[in-house]
Amino acid sequence: MTKSTPRARLAYIDNLRSTMIFLVVAMHAAVTYSHFGRWYYNAPEPIGMADSLAFGMFQSLLQAFFMGLLFLVAGYFTPTAYDRKGFGTFLYDRFIRLGLPALIFIFLIHDGMGHFLLGWHGSDPFWPSYVYYVTHGDFIDGTGPMWFVVALLFFSLIYAVFRVALPTAKIALQAPDVSGVLVGGLAIAGLTFATRIFWPVGTAWHNMQFCYFAQYVVLFVVGILARRGDWLAVFPVKSGYRLLIGAAIAGPLVWLGVLAAGGVFAHGMESFNGGWHWQSAAFAMWEQVFAVAMCAGLLVLFREKFNSGGRLSKLMSANSFGIFVFHSPVLVAVSLAMSGWAAPPLAKFVVATVLAFGLALAFVHLIARRIPLLKSIL
Repeated sequence: MTKSTPRARLAYIDNLRSTMIFLVVAMHAAVTYSHFGRWYYNAPEPIGMADSLAFGMFQSLLQAFFMGLLFLVAGYFTPTAYDRKGFGTFLYDRFIRLGLPALIFIFLIHDGMGHFLLGWHGSDPFWPSYVYYVTHGDFIDGTGPMWFVVALLFFSLIYAVFRVALPTAKIALQAPDVSGVLVGGLAIAGLTFATRIFWPVGTAWHNMQFCYFAQYVVLFVVGILARRGDWLAVFPVKSGYRLLIGAAIAGPLVWLGVLAAGGVFAHGMESFNGGWHWQSAAFAMWEQVFAVAMCAGLLVLFREKFNSGGRLSKLMSANSFGIFVFHSPVLVAVSLAMSGWAAPPLAKFVVATVLAFGLALAFVHLIARRIPLLKSIL
C-alpha cells in the first residue's frame, strides 16, 4: 500500500464522532421507552400507536446509518496508524485502546449494573453471583454496547494480517460520485438481504447482530480506501448536500411507504426482518441506500460547517469514547429514577437522553479520566 504521512487532527471528524456517540445514547434511551430492540432496561409503561410510529421511524432511520458511520470513521484512521506503528505495535495499541475498555465493561460494568441496578440475581450476594458469571462463561454475552469495540478490534486484526500478507499492495482509488455512492448502497443492500436469510433482524450470536454486519464490514473498508484516496477532502460539496437532502426528505417517506406496502400494520415486522420475502429485500434496499447517502452527506456537512475545535468541541472529543463506555449504567440509573414520573414516553425519552449524556460526560471528564489507567485508554 502507498505510504501516508501523519496529518493534523481533523476537527470535523471529532465533531462528527461526538455527535454519533450522542445518538448512541439517544438510541438506547429510545429502546428503553419504545421496547423496539435489545437493551438492559425497558420501561413498563405501554405506548400508543402514535408513539410507536414515532419511535419506530426514529430508530429505523438512526439504526440505518449511525454505527456504520462510526465503522467508516474508524477505518479511515486505520491505514496511517498501521503505517506509523507496524504490525506488533499497531495490534498492541489496539488491544490497549479497544480491548482493555471492552474487558472493563464485560467484567466490571455489565454484571455490576445488572446486580446493583437491575436485580438480576435477586437477594443473592454479589460475589458468589459474580463468580458464577465468570466461571460459567456468561461473560461472553456481557459486551453490551461494547460489541462495537470488540468487532472493531477483530477488524483491525484482519487488516493487520492483510498488510503482512500483501505488504506491497497498492490500493488508491478515486472518490466515487453520487451514482457510485448509491450503487454502493445497492451492493450493500444485496449483501444485507443475503445475510438476513440466515440471521434476521433481532437475532444475535454472543451479542453480535450479524444482520447489520454487511454494512459495517463494507463501510470499514470504505474508510480505509477513503484515507488512501483522500476521499473525504475531495468529495464535492454539492454532491454531499444533494445526498444529504435527498436522504432527509426521501428516507422517512420511503420507509413509511415500504412498511405500508408490505403490510406492517396488519402483519407486523417479521417479513421485513429477513428471509425470502420481498419485504426484507425492499427494506434492506431502503436501509442501505439511505445509509450511504447519510454517511456521505454528513461527512461533507461537518467538513464544511463544523470543522472547528472550540472548547466545547474539544471537551466532547476528549470524552466521547468514555461516554460510550460508561453511558449504559448512567442511562439505566436515570431511567429507573424517572420510573415514577407520569409523563408521555416521548418526553421521558428526550429527558433521559439529555440527562444520561450530560451525567456520563461529567463522570468521564471529572472522575474516570482522572484515574491514571482509565485516562490512558479513554
